Amino acid sequence: MPADNLEQPAPGAGCSPDTPFLVASHLTKHFPGVVALDDVSLTIASGEVVALVGHNGAGKSTLIQIFAGLHPAGSYQGTIAVGGRHYEPTGVSEAEEAGIALVPQEINVVPDLTVAENILLNHEPTRCGVIDVAERLRRAGKALADFGLDVDPRALMSSLDLATQQLVVIARALAKNARLLILDEPTAALTGQESRRLFDRIRVLKGRGVAIVFVSHRLAEVFAISDRIVVMRDGRIRGRHRISDVSRKDIVVEMVGDEGADAKLHLANKQTESALQVRNLVVHDIHGRVRVTSLDLDLKKGEIVGLFGLLGAGCVEAALAVYGAWTGKSDGAIFVDGVETLIDGPDRAVDLGLGLMAQDRRDCLIGDHSINENIAIASLGKIAPHGLLDVALGRRRAIDQVELLRIKASSIDAEVHTLSGGNQQKVQIARWLAAETRILIMIDPTRGVDVGARREIKRIWSELAEAGHALLLASTDAEELVDVCHRVIVMSHGRPVGELVGAELTERNLMRMATDG
Repeated sequence: MPADNLEQPAPGAGCSPDTPFLVASHLTKHFPGVVALDDVSLTIASGEVVALVGHNGAGKSTLIQIFAGLHPAGSYQGTIAVGGRHYEPTGVSEAEEAGIALVPQEINVVPDLTVAENILLNHEPTRCGVIDVAERLRRAGKALADFGLDVDPRALMSSLDLATQQLVVIARALAKNARLLILDEPTAALTGQESRRLFDRIRVLKGRGVAIVFVSHRLAEVFAISDRIVVMRDGRIRGRHRISDVSRKDIVVEMVGDEGADAKLHLANKQTESALQVRNLVVHDIHGRVRVTSLDLDLKKGEIVGLFGLLGAGCVEAALAVYGAWTGKSDGAIFVDGVETLIDGPDRAVDLGLGLMAQDRRDCLIGDHSINENIAIASLGKIAPHGLLDVALGRRRAIDQVELLRIKASSIDAEVHTLSGGNQQKVQIARWLAAETRILIMIDPTRGVDVGARREIKRIWSELAEAGHALLLASTDAEELVDVCHRVIVMSHGRPVGELVGAELTERNLMRMATDG
């Protein structure tokens, strides 16, 4: 299909192709050391659903944040027109005034406030300088009714299920007269039935002429709800397609590229002794919703096994539950070195030789403490065996790890927050090596780390595996898993849907399996 036609709205989109709602031209956005957007142009018509898909780091979030005013005019190059007028928002409020509203992937509500209070938060009607409660209820009720949502505006947000909270957030956005609604991974935490409820409302909005940008990794949903798909990779648009003109396979190829990765071979781990086994793991959130079910896992000594899934697939929940750090309920059998054991908290996990590198390193590192102190946290039993800290021993162990992992710092007394992201991640690894950890669970461990540091960290993982350590790597980064793992278990909607190994372990196959599931 000619490129000129790809930017036209789908038939029946509700506006003339000559007068689209939003036209973005040659958008370019830089962050330190990174080109997040590279000459991106996009047209969106009223009454159409445009799916925006791509790998992590493809530029999707930056693009929609520019549309929503989170990156103000002047922080990027290029132009945007909305409704035929020049659009240069300096913040979210100006974007909303222009009719553009973003519903982020994390549901942003105040659970202890009512539905009405959440909908009118910071926009409360007043009378004589006092909040007009009756008018607030009326306006909230109207917003809910306009969206076709049967919810009592007096109910507490915490009393609603997750899907209904998501719908209330959308109703709140529409109450601000949104003409372009941006939905960022709106189904990540929803069940299939809940997602269908959301899609019913999206179709109603489309019929009313509201333009919708639908950001999702779930290709089945993308094909079910969208008129067009826009594929991004490395900050650029790599494909624009009407739904009827493209297949899922084509989209996956455009998302991950086609640079010969399929030919890469992986050598199987030669060791057969199990370090960690998980049988029939079931994980619930604090509201009792099932987030993971029927997960079996066998991690051998000397092996790196990946858990791959898109946002909401359950990989993070599974990893935290195995370590005993998940806040909800979990069931299933866990074996360490062939012995069934109960891991009821991180302390017990550490005692058994397990370590955790969290998704957000701020959850594990104490930024205003030294490298030495951060490394020592998991080794206090070894450097203070009788309750008296052996300072010299602790420092020697820290120095050994800094040298082994090539951590770049002025000294072990440097505060962790002064280090680069990659070196902070190395401090996490150093902590567990100093504690003589044999099983390391990692969740998106190279998130926010530059390319050079990633390469160095992957080298460390390879050396750890060769030394007999067992590594479980839960990540949404398919490229990273292909590079370092012996095997990868793929999850979708909380369930394992397959395992890839050897020549079958490619980015394309990972994405295909995760999205088909």
